[in-house]
Amino acid sequence: MNNYLTTKVTVKKASNVILLTIFGILFITGVAILPGQFADSTSQGIMAIVLDVIFLIPIIKICLSYVYMSKARKYAYVFSNNTDTTITFSELRQHLHESNVEDEIQKLIMKGYIKNVVVDLNTNTLVLTSDKANTAKKIYVEVTCKGCGNAATIVKGEATKCPYCDRALMG
Repeated sequence: MNNYLTTKVTVKKASNVILLTIFGILFITGVAILPGQFADSTSQGIMAIVLDVIFLIPIIKICLSYVYMSKARKYAYVFSNNTDTTITFSELRQHLHESNVEDEIQKLIMKGYIKNVVVDLNTNTLVLTSDKANTAKKIYVEVTCKGCGNAATIVKGEATKCPYCDRALMG
C-alpha cells in the first residue's frame, strides 16, 4: 500500500466498467439513430442530440478519473522512492518529464487522489508526510471548509474531505 495514494486510486471499481459499457452502448445507439430522428422532425433530432450529450457526460467523467488515477500513481511512485521528506518541483519535473507539476499535484490533492503531501509554493517544494508519522505525533489542526464554512479537525499535512460537504481540505 502506497502512503501517498487514496482509496480513490487503490480500490478498483467494477461499477465504472459496467457504467462505461452501458453509457457507451447508449451513446453509440443514439448517434446511429440521429439521422433518422432529424428526418422525422427537427425537434426529435434535437432531443436525440440532447440525450447523446447526457450519455456522453458520465463517459467523460469516468475516463477523466482514470487519467487522474494514472497521474496519481506516477507521482506516488516518485514520492515513495524519494529518500528525503521534501522534493522540489524541479526534481519532480525531472523525474516525470512533465512541465506543469505544480498545478497537477494541487489538482490531484484537491480531487482526493493524493494524500500526505503538503505543497509549499513559497519554497517551491513538496513536503512528504506519512500516515504513521502524523498519527503517532498526533498533530491535528482545525481548518474551516471554504465550501460550507464548517470547522473540521484533521491531521496536519493530510489532504482529506470535509465531513459535511465532501469538499477537499488540507491540514
